Amino acid sequence: MDISNVLNRFRELEEKNILITDEHGKLLYRSVNMDLPPELVLEKINRIPEGIDEQEFMDKEHDAYFSVKKTVIVSDGLKYNCYSVTDIREYTLLIQEVSSYTRSISSMAKFQTSVMKKLSMSYDTFLPGLADYCGSDEVMMFIENSGIVTRSSYTDQLVRVNAGERTQYESYFSMKRGDTIDGFTCILSSTVQQHACVVLVKTPDGSGESDPMDLSVFNVISLFIENCILRDRIVYESEHDKLTGLYNKGKYMALKSISFGKPDTIAIYNFDVNNLKHINDTYGHEYGDALIVMAAKSIAAVTAGNVYGFRMGGDEYVMVAVNLTEAEAEKIHADWKAALDKLNADDTSMFCSMACGMIFGSGDYDYEELYKQADKLMYENKKALKANGITSHLLN
Repeated sequence: MDISNVLNRFRELEEKNILITDEHGKLLYRSVNMDLPPELVLEKINRIPEGIDEQEFMDKEHDAYFSVKKTVIVSDGLKYNCYSVTDIREYTLLIQEVSSYTRSISSMAKFQTSVMKKLSMSYDTFLPGLADYCGSDEVMMFIENSGIVTRSSYTDQLVRVNAGERTQYESYFSMKRGDTIDGFTCILSSTVQQHACVVLVKTPDGSGESDPMDLSVFNVISLFIENCILRDRIVYESEHDKLTGLYNKGKYMALKSISFGKPDTIAIYNFDVNNLKHINDTYGHEYGDALIVMAAKSIAAVTAGNVYGFRMGGDEYVMVAVNLTEAEAEKIHADWKAALDKLNADDTSMFCSMACGMIFGSGDYDYEELYKQADKLMYENKKALKANGITSHLLN
């Protein structure tokens, strides 16, 4: 059975990218199906030096990139150059895409690593790594908790400020991913653990290899913020009294162990709520708890960066102020009394009476001795208030 006709027809359909020339470069045969212009290929292959069996060619004008494999066949004393041509343009593009993807993965891994190293830090410490990953000059973050907004930004250093109420920054919180404002692109707008968060990246010039809108960036940042908020919540709950929000006795003992940083000057205030037992026994613990909360509010009203307020248990409180003058210590005492008076004036259900003993120390003082003196002064004040009939009671 002669199948030469079938074979020839099959070659016309399937045989591709083959050229045959004589030893002088004259085209003798080419495949019917060619991925590239035969004239272009012929021009290139005629430049292949003797002794070279394989070579790649690039022609930007024709957007061509191909390789040629040369096989020399001698028949009847004549030499023929047989070329197999492979279009490698798509392969090259694929390699470029893989290379770009690899660089992107590498950048993402670097970003993720920089974030993971900061898991024990504050929620906004990922910003420098984000700026580096995106190739951005500036990144910003707004986070809202109970209506109060904290703004963090990074250019050459991380800066955090309490920006104010959310209403002032609603234009940022109303943004969606991909929205732009003032040259910044929103890459995250979400609520994480009941905290509204917005992360903005100053729009890169496009020269960077990493895409700030990559969903992986969104996920990494969201998980980081969530982890930090949960960690901060655990730390807060371990250090604060649940009923009043003041620091608890455990936090007091931790700070006391280092004498509150061993400041040059210190003021200790011991407090006790008058008549709490009578309120509890007569009216119930609901009213007693309300009295405890009111007392704590008067202390919280004067706490600041160098003034710490603690609920030690029951109706006992301690406040410690560090690195201040004696006049400033006296003013804190006066401000506390004014805060308590205002709370009593504003509340029509009960009157809160608190005894306080305050002592100031400087130089080579003994913390434990100061504490005992403050406690003694508190009891003296308690007796004086009782003698004058000034005690906690319900107004209705």
